Amino acid sequence: MAYFREKTGYTRKEFGIIFQVYSRAVYKNIFKDFSFTELNNQFFISFREEAGKKPLITIEKRKLGPKASLFIATQAGPRGAVLTVARSEKIESFAEQLENVILSIEASKKGAKLSSDKK
Repeated sequence: MAYFREKTGYTRKEFGIIFQVYSRAVYKNIFKDFSFTELNNQFFISFREEAGKKPLITIEKRKLGPKASLFIATQAGPRGAVLTVARSEKIESFAEQLENVILSIEASKKGAKLSSDKK
């Protein structure tokens, strides 16, 4: 018996909200590359600092049921661990959490730049 896993894509509204978050981060020079990946009928959206680099944030949408989904954002952690940095069943709440994660990335980039400027 073949097992078929339904594809879990993004609606136009969901993609629009995620892309708005990404666009604001591009304007602030945090990200410069955006990519889609499909793996086992799951679609991932990745935000990268530069093309070809590892993603700073990867977004996944998981089906919970016929009308329910879970949005998850992850980052690479220490020693290759994957850290969940945002998760919600509601796209609006997820986008708000994602904005906060991006603010912390922006702050750490500014902190790194300030410390390198002092040398």
